[in-house]
Amino acid sequence: MARIHLSARHSGASVLIGVSDDGAGINAEAVRARAIERGLTTADAPLSEAEIYSFLFQPGFSTAQQVTDLSGRGVGMDVVRQRVESLRGSIDVASQPGAGTTVTLRLPLTLAIIDGLLVTVGEAFFVLPLASTLECIELTREESEQATGKHVANVRGEIVPYIRLRQYFHVQTAAPEREQIMVVECEDGRCGLVVDQVLGDCQTVIRNLGRLYRHVQVVSGATILGNGVVALILDPQRLVQDAIRAKMQRERGRLPITARDYENVRQRDGAAEGNGGKVGAGARASASR
Repeated sequence: MARIHLSARHSGASVLIGVSDDGAGINAEAVRARAIERGLTTADAPLSEAEIYSFLFQPGFSTAQQVTDLSGRGVGMDVVRQRVESLRGSIDVASQPGAGTTVTLRLPLTLAIIDGLLVTVGEAFFVLPLASTLECIELTREESEQATGKHVANVRGEIVPYIRLRQYFHVQTAAPEREQIMVVECEDGRCGLVVDQVLGDCQTVIRNLGRLYRHVQVVSGATILGNGVVALILDPQRLVQDAIRAKMQRERGRLPITARDYENVRQRDGAAEGNGGKVGAGARASASR
């Protein structure tokens, strides 16, 4: 007897809805062959499993040999993706031959109240979901220079890569003498987000940015502060994935984003850093302006 498992959980500023089965799984080679046949890719293209499964969401795409009332027309999955993306969400597919397939829908918590941490980078304000934030540690200019260009920090013996939000969002102002690393928990591990200052915790209402910004995946929404300033609510998971995707694109000329790629980057940068560039464990996320 076949079994279908439905699950739902909260992750950062998103809700994850999973649909799993215990069937035969997806034949990645059959999907790849049909994609080549339809001209969606070339035979020598180096594709990850995630990239191969993405072909399933193409309109009219099907690996069925003949059309029936239940399958073969290639409709359904593309409609699901369009609907999910219209809600500023995403859909992922994972499959193992003989073990089954899992489809995960990631939907933002729009118009919901969340607990967050208000931070600044230059004159810009951002909100990080408190649920995905682990701690805040201090990063001095001297410690940053000792890292010899590697964006990694030694947090109590653990090498944690970090992303400078000043560089990511192209903030033109100069960095302060002492910055803060907000360590966040993502699906692929721990990562740091470097900000100028932590102003404290806050409860915010997530407001949708509108259709004009529906493709900006790293931002879950926005909120209006008490002084009328707009603060963007960041999605740490998406931000980390996008930063790694950009790094892999520069180094390999591709756009894969898999747990294996992420771990390779973490291990390589950590090995290059070694024991240098230690960052002391500062106080937890609390600061006043």
